[in-house]
Amino acid sequence: MSQLTRVSKWAAVLRGITIAAMVILPLTIVGGLFNTPLVPEALNGTLDGAPVSPDATRGQLMTVVALNLIAPLILLLTLNEMRKLFGAYVEGQVLTENSARVILRIGQGFLALAVVPFILRPIQTVLLTLANPPGERSLAIGLDSDMIFFALSGGLIMVIGWAMREASDVAAENKSFV
Repeated sequence: MSQLTRVSKWAAVLRGITIAAMVILPLTIVGGLFNTPLVPEALNGTLDGAPVSPDATRGQLMTVVALNLIAPLILLLTLNEMRKLFGAYVEGQVLTENSARVILRIGQGFLALAVVPFILRPIQTVLLTLANPPGERSLAIGLDSDMIFFALSGGLIMVIGWAMREASDVAAENKSFV
């Protein structure tokens, strides 16, 4: 079996898994939104253990929930780029400019998955504790292993995308000589 055939077969399997994830993820999110009451107790301890003020307004709670949807949205967009890449590989389009661009966007998606929680967590903790009396409000800033993993993975994939762009340029140039 040639390497291209192997790539195509595995890409087809991974594309199917990616599509399944793209269907399951929104369904679980919507299910969670409908099954979780929008009350302070339901959000208590969800963000680095920051205690949610029992006097938090519905608007504050809705804003926190809406901000929580940004990371899954980025994940869905990244999964869609992965689906496109696997589709191109199934069709045998491995060393192309388009594949390089898609790989770069996947890396950017992973990097965004690292950065977004770093930015949103402080905003959310402030919102959830804003109704507390002075001295009991919180601002949580943190870095966890998932953020580091996503940042390094995103950086690696972006570099691979840039390298693939160079390789596709060389392949196109070599093809023009033949």
